[in-house]
Amino acid sequence: MAQRFDIANVGCAERIWRQAEQLQQRGHSIILVNFPHPERRRLYPRLRSDAPEGVKVLDLDRKAVSIRANYYRITQAMSEVDLVHLWKPYPDILLPALFALGKYPKPLHYDWDDLEGGPDGVAARLTGSRMAGRLLAFWEREILNWCDTITCASDEICRLCTKAGFPPGHLFPGPVGATIPALPEPLLRQWKHRLEGRIPLVFLGQLETDDFPGMILDCLPKVIAQIPHVLLVVVGDGQARKKLECAASNQGLASHVLFTGYVPREEAHTILSKSSLLLFPLNDDLLSRCKSPLVVIEAMAHGIPVVASRVGEAPRMLGDAGCYVETLNADDWAGVILEALGSGSGLDSRGNELRQRYLDNWTWKHSVNSLIQAYECAMNCPL
Repeated sequence: MAQRFDIANVGCAERIWRQAEQLQQRGHSIILVNFPHPERRRLYPRLRSDAPEGVKVLDLDRKAVSIRANYYRITQAMSEVDLVHLWKPYPDILLPALFALGKYPKPLHYDWDDLEGGPDGVAARLTGSRMAGRLLAFWEREILNWCDTITCASDEICRLCTKAGFPPGHLFPGPVGATIPALPEPLLRQWKHRLEGRIPLVFLGQLETDDFPGMILDCLPKVIAQIPHVLLVVVGDGQARKKLECAASNQGLASHVLFTGYVPREEAHTILSKSSLLLFPLNDDLLSRCKSPLVVIEAMAHGIPVVASRVGEAPRMLGDAGCYVETLNADDWAGVILEALGSGSGLDSRGNELRQRYLDNWTWKHSVNSLIQAYECAMNCPL
């Protein structure tokens, strides 16, 4: 399983970690590529182990000058495997993997879970570089010529594959799942105490841009005017955090907003489990439509109601139990939040329905069932 992150402390790596866990539990032998990042490990809490128990880890060097050495290490591992699973088309992992496949031809499966390339993709947004967006868009197109099968995390990604001419019979659904960790009793007591007497609304995600959390701050005064005990808990960190903290202070909201920064996974789940609502705003753009949002499924797993934009996969996940906002207008968000909080037992009913939807359709077990079907299809493709 080839990927390019430090598994231990990058949030989105939950996907490949859980896939590896499920596959190992079903009797498959897994080699999981890892790119340890000493600086991130020094600055941020560990979210998980480097790999699930029983999974072999292949550590590679993340420096650009090490791409040749990484190729030799991947080539050696390639001789031991029956199939290559690639996640994310970044050249630091894609190029060594493709060169190794040239020496040891194997079926190649691509797990496509996000829009990385283009002006609206992850690479351009995080780096501010249009060139990075173009580079990733090239590799995102090129990988379709190399892989045998694809799991698509969203209907929008499936549409992009079909539009590019990829055989529909080799496309498989690859939605996100969720696994809820055991929540330590001290953490549960700590957050019960910190949130006592408050009505917590949670935003959980990266704070690399301030568009969406900033909009939530703008809607908060209208909510507080009717429900004074509301507390917005912003879980996550990034470049925009300081700007958001200043905005909250300038609007007189400091006592109604709590910024936690990065917290360990168990603590994030503890906060989510104690919340009244998860807030999940999205712009209606290609990047948002491509996402399969993990945080929405995690809220469902806890039975926490969700107020979300009617964009992308969120409506399919939440169904009729979701609370939807049609715009990113602060007044519209305030209105839906107030309506949800004022529904009394209706809010509990939504939470119970969401929990059942998670159990029926959105576990990692369901997702990996489809992944295995994709593997079987790839194994039957000519090399």
